[in-house]
Amino acid sequence: MTSPFTPEVACALGVRLLPPEEAHDFERWAGRLANPGLLRDAVAVALYRFPLLAVPVGEGRRGGQLHVLGTSFAEEAVVALDGRPGFPRLFARGPLVEWGDRPLELSNARARQEFYGLRDLAEDDVGSYPIRPPAGHGGYGSEAGRWPPTSEQLRTVPPPDGTVPIVAASPLP
Repeated sequence: MTSPFTPEVACALGVRLLPPEEAHDFERWAGRLANPGLLRDAVAVALYRFPLLAVPVGEGRRGGQLHVLGTSFAEEAVVALDGRPGFPRLFARGPLVEWGDRPLELSNARARQEFYGLRDLAEDDVGSYPIRPPAGHGGYGSEAGRWPPTSEQLRTVPPPDGTVPIVAASPLP
């Protein structure tokens, strides 16, 4: 999926906006959203080198949230997302960034799915999403620098001959 993302970057405190495909959890969201078209306006919010997807509100999705490292990061994420389409009524509450309608009662799973625009998952779908390496690693593939590396790319170190003695540490003087 190609995104119409324009590289606006908010660098304060290490918060940066990236294309949605750069998010560590992009595939997970692509598989969970009832309306995958929302991914066109999504954005990856990177805290240092770990981008997470912020999915906008839209058809079938009334609100969203993003958990970050702390209050200062949440406040910077609000500043970075402010003005982007699909992110109305942004606010930070502790380490949580929220946008869209405020959920009134989400005590059951069905209400949460409907509010956040998530599709029903079959039991065998849970946990079946591919896991990507952190941003900057290079992504999937078999060429050098890609994830996962092929066995030819891994340097094998032979195990030591015999047993490895246990060395007792002596206390420091």
